[in-house]
Amino acid sequence: MFDMIRFGLQVMRLRTLRRCHYKEIVALQERRWRNLVRYASSRSPFYRERFRSVDLGRCQPPDLPPLTKAEMMAHFDALVTDRRIRRAEVERFIAEPANLGRCYLHRYAVCHTSGSQGQSALVVQEKGDIFLGLAAQLGRGHELPSFLGALCSRIGKPVRLAVVTQKPGFYPSGAVFSYLAAASMPLLKLSHLSVFDPVADLVARLNEFQPEFIAAYPGALETLAREQREGRLRLRQGGRLRQLVNMSEPLPETTRAIIEAAFGLHVADHYAMAECMALSSGCPRHNGAHVNADLALLEVVDDNYRPVPDGTPGSKILVTNFYNWIQPLIRYEIGDVVTMSPSACPCGSPFPLVQSVAGRTEERFWVEVKGAYREIPYFLFLAALHHCMDLAEHQVLQTGRNHFVVRAAPQPGKVLSAERLDQLVRQSVEAEGLADLLEWEIQIVPEILPDPHSGKIQRVKNLVGPPPGIWQPESRAEAGILV
Repeated sequence: MFDMIRFGLQVMRLRTLRRCHYKEIVALQERRWRNLVRYASSRSPFYRERFRSVDLGRCQPPDLPPLTKAEMMAHFDALVTDRRIRRAEVERFIAEPANLGRCYLHRYAVCHTSGSQGQSALVVQEKGDIFLGLAAQLGRGHELPSFLGALCSRIGKPVRLAVVTQKPGFYPSGAVFSYLAAASMPLLKLSHLSVFDPVADLVARLNEFQPEFIAAYPGALETLAREQREGRLRLRQGGRLRQLVNMSEPLPETTRAIIEAAFGLHVADHYAMAECMALSSGCPRHNGAHVNADLALLEVVDDNYRPVPDGTPGSKILVTNFYNWIQPLIRYEIGDVVTMSPSACPCGSPFPLVQSVAGRTEERFWVEVKGAYREIPYFLFLAALHHCMDLAEHQVLQTGRNHFVVRAAPQPGKVLSAERLDQLVRQSVEAEGLADLLEWEIQIVPEILPDPHSGKIQRVKNLVGPPPGIWQPESRAEAGILV
């Protein structure tokens, strides 16, 4: 019951702030910045040393050095503010599947980053804070807030949320919804589906569940749109569906058009990461995501950490998480290519607008199944690599229609086991029912070199190419794809 009350209060508080003037939000952001750096300096040995010569009463973000993922993980025990937290213990905690949905030290929610940008990282935060991203999307999404007032009179009719991602795990969205499922929230009913389930099973379960909200990867939303268009999925006819939210990857405009036409709803874009799940909320009316500037600071910078003008793509971003004081992340560097909108969002929101994100667009994999083609997400391999905390970089190559090569490079001074990686990949593949479909091999390499043209590591490469007709979204329904 406490979880439900806290979550409801979060939603309503976040909705109220949506009506503030931008100057009020900037003032709140300044106060939270100041409180965070002072707290981190007083409670974290890492930040105490890092900020030793900094005037914390006057400093602005550019006065402090960026924090890389490698730094954070190398100094994890000194960086956290609860001195009981230890990296080795957290790694052991997430290595045990039975701990999913449980609190580390009976208090903290734990997850790891997706690893899509190289080394995976651990994130520890207060249990209630792991729900802030969902609360912000609901509170600022124009859908649930108008509905909350009626909830007290319909306790027996909870809000129905369907999530279509991987199977539950300690990856970001998996952790959020696992903790949500374990919480006492009778006003929310969750259905967590896997993108690897047969399409017919997804359709049957969604038709029975009749969700009001769906959060899913782009490929899953496109699959559901095709099923809705063909009449097998019947969510639009049911009249309950109120909002679609795109997660984890950018949504191509052609794909967006297909989804929105099928369901008659706008697709909201949610841009975030494990280190700051409440970074943004998808606009409920227009493309792009509103930065939750009261919860985080987003700096879009060039290669030399200089801010770039709005409307210009940056080379990377720096994120400061205002709400996680257990593992303070101050000017945390992420290699996403983000463009901020030079103008305010037409919806009237006072929050800054992320216009586009290009850093997480990956090549796509298709495998052959009985003469047809099925798209499989890159996350299938990431689910295995998540468990290798000594991994520095990786690369997944599709070298045959159903054959893959997983290349892994260890962190300096660490050793990776090909046998252990092979076991983890097999567990991931078997968990999704694909063991008889895929072949793979593991290669341990000293390093993975960046692409000579872009200067960045290309972690996903399809060396086979797409099946005929795949690149034309309007023809995908006729191409035999079993996404």
